[in-house]
Amino acid sequence: MFLIIILFTFLFSNVDIVTNKNIYMVGEHVEVYFSGLDSNGSDWLGIYESGALNEDYLYWLYTDGTQDDDNIYLESGNINFSPITLGSGEYEIRLFYNDNYELIFSSPFTINDSCIDIPLSNFEDSFNVMTFNTWYSAQYGYGGLDRVSEIIAELNIDIIGFQETDSTSIIEIKSLLNNYEGYEQLYSTPSQSNISIISRFPIIDIYDYNLYGIGVDLLINTDTIKFVSSHLSAYPYGPYDLYEGLSIDEVIENELSTRYLENLDIYNQIINSPLNNPHLSTIYVGDHNTPSTLDWDINNINQNFGFSLEWPVSQFLLSNNFEDSFRLINPSVNIDLGLTWSPGYPKNNFDSWDVHDRIDMIYFRNGLNENLNPINSYIYDCDPWPSDHRAVITEFSICKNSDFGDINYDGQTNVLDIIYLVNQILYQNQSHCLYLKSDLDLNNQVNVLDVIQLVNFILN
Repeated sequence: MFLIIILFTFLFSNVDIVTNKNIYMVGEHVEVYFSGLDSNGSDWLGIYESGALNEDYLYWLYTDGTQDDDNIYLESGNINFSPITLGSGEYEIRLFYNDNYELIFSSPFTINDSCIDIPLSNFEDSFNVMTFNTWYSAQYGYGGLDRVSEIIAELNIDIIGFQETDSTSIIEIKSLLNNYEGYEQLYSTPSQSNISIISRFPIIDIYDYNLYGIGVDLLINTDTIKFVSSHLSAYPYGPYDLYEGLSIDEVIENELSTRYLENLDIYNQIINSPLNNPHLSTIYVGDHNTPSTLDWDINNINQNFGFSLEWPVSQFLLSNNFEDSFRLINPSVNIDLGLTWSPGYPKNNFDSWDVHDRIDMIYFRNGLNENLNPINSYIYDCDPWPSDHRAVITEFSICKNSDFGDINYDGQTNVLDIIYLVNQILYQNQSHCLYLKSDLDLNNQVNVLDVIQLVNFILN
């Protein structure tokens, strides 16, 4: 028996299988690269839970990437499993020859959820924003509104844009949050829709026009910004339709006749209306039920089962000076997809061929006098999880506009700014705005080299 095992290993020693990652997030596509195959054709690859019988595959494809048995033989190549849904756990990709279940080679990989160590900064002038679809006021997930409130407090969120959260639940969430330190005083919108806002900062004005979104003006220290929460129509859902065979033209037409018009109403009546302080810096969050153009370019075509697409809502916002905070902080879509639909409904319970995407957004646009600066942005779904969406969080600072080197914002660049900069270095001031203004040589550090840069600038 020992000699047979050695012979078997020798015969297939040149075979190799590798996946494009060792660790995936729930919903990510799986690319498999193979080489060294030696058979008569009809070879196939299957995805299995670790330890499962060879007959108990979860997904499978022939080595040509189809499920059509044309007796094709490929010595090397790659295939792509997308869309694909695998819950958190340990898995294997297994190779078989000639349409049978005699294992030739296997390679392990892991699926993780997006329960991460929370990115923390030490800046005193930053604040945290969340968009959170609570799935009918957390009635169907795990933990209910108690867990919703606990998550907000654990993450130290200052402003939350809610979707699928009725007005009664908003009152209950506020009451539950009052039990946590720092949440004794809260402000909220009185909207009767399922779209609401809760803020630690005072609400000055409310813009509620029975649209797919609601807006407020918030007073954050001495700055005023606009904050908008939105929930665009869920159906028809573009990625599902593409996968089921609708043409790109049909999908785009559906987008233009639903979510594009809903977003346009929010933009025209809340964000950009001359009556509603359109000059303010704006944070626009929500469950948009449509992907981002930034996630559907040619470089990410394997995740999106062969399609590259410009999605109208995101395209409109990006063309009107909004930026996508998550993608700005996490620019590589192949490293950090940021999938928000879906962790499961409830978590880790899926349709096996679900289509996963990033549809919960935090956009921002700078105002006339201030700039919004994203510091961190991440996706979150730590257990117990109350929703069928993951939450998105972005940490921002608000900095006033000023000329180069005007660190103390007095309208001049002179020796007072040098003194201010030296004091910042000596006393390690924790202001993000001062950090941005003081890093004059743009090397992500504030030190004596920045002082030299400022001195030279003033002298010249």
